[in-house]
Amino acid sequence: MTATGTSREITCPECGTITVVGGGRAASDFCPSCDYPLFWAQPSRAARPAEAETDGALNRAPGASGTTVASVIACPECAERNLASASTCVRCGSELHPAPPPEPEPPPAPAPVIVNPPAQIVQCDHWPIWLVLLITSVVTTVVTAGVVIAVFMIWG
Repeated sequence: MTATGTSREITCPECGTITVVGGGRAASDFCPSCDYPLFWAQPSRAARPAEAETDGALNRAPGASGTTVASVIACPECAERNLASASTCVRCGSELHPAPPPEPEPPPAPAPVIVNPPAQIVQCDHWPIWLVLLITSVVTTVVTAGVVIAVFMIWG
């Protein structure tokens, strides 16, 4: 890109056509080949006025700002644009790829719940059920036989 008064010569980033554009967003500021808006096109190298050729004008703040770089990383502290291959910021020296924050500690495990064991089975000192059934059936048979004998003696 070269500056000539208010118009500039820009190479279209889409198709490579060299076009002279004005200072506004007029219809002539679009690429005649692919219709790319050339007012958005970035210069391939910064144009400097003739008075900027002094040594003081060439000394600028560090970083990648002001140059065309394919990939830059913004510093998380000062927002300076740095080369993608850099590991520390050229302006403030902070780490460009800081380590992720440590994972939070997991919450403490809940206290164990103590369940009371079931009460122990206490052995009773009564007779076994089979013996109770045997005695009951024998008594029932004897009483029934006695009633039957008594009925026959009275009636017959």
